[in-house]
Amino acid sequence: MAEMNDDEFDEPGPPCPACGTEMSPDGVDTAEGLEFCHRCPRCKLVIVLPGL
Repeated sequence: MAEMNDDEFDEPGPPCPACGTEMSPDGVDTAEGLEFCHRCPRCKLVIVLPGL
C-alpha cells in the first residue's frame, strides 16, 4: 500500500454528497490498514479512497 504524504493533502476536497460542505483530506484505519479518505467536517461522512 502506498504511504500518505503531505502533497496529497494540498488539494481541496470534493463537496460532501450529503450536505455540500467541502470535505477535508484525512486518513482512516480500515481492516486493510491506513487508507486515504475525505471527511466532512460538518456531518462527519467519510469517503474512503482505497489504494491511494
